[in-house]
Amino acid sequence: MAVTVEQETPFVVLDDRDRIVGVGPKAESQFGPLVGARLWECFPGSEPLFKPYYDAARRSGEPLTFVQFYDGNVARIRAVPLADGRLELHWEQLARLDTLTLGSLAESLDESLALLDEQGESYERETMRRALRVIQGGV
Repeated sequence: MAVTVEQETPFVVLDDRDRIVGVGPKAESQFGPLVGARLWECFPGSEPLFKPYYDAARRSGEPLTFVQFYDGNVARIRAVPLADGRLELHWEQLARLDTLTLGSLAESLDESLALLDEQGESYERETMRRALRVIQGGV
């Protein structure tokens, strides 16, 4: 008999002013003490990297998934709009820079760049797909 266990991703909930107002069990140790604080004050330099995606998810009302590098990590983030401008953020760490040796740094940097390149190519394909239109008519 096989048993499947659903892996819960860490998540936080932001209010409409990007304050942390909720924390999932897998994020409690890191984000629990930050409840009530603005996300951008807790993670300097992160606002220009993440906020445009969060704002786009809020504007569209649709979940948005993207890959981003910050503080030595490459993560896949899913921003899910909730009521009243709140946003639920789930993430999965894809890579982390390993600074133990120059060799491990180079290897982990190559892996991180490959993941980011792949995401960029996927984004470009999706952008092109949305831009294409079928025009009726013939020759």
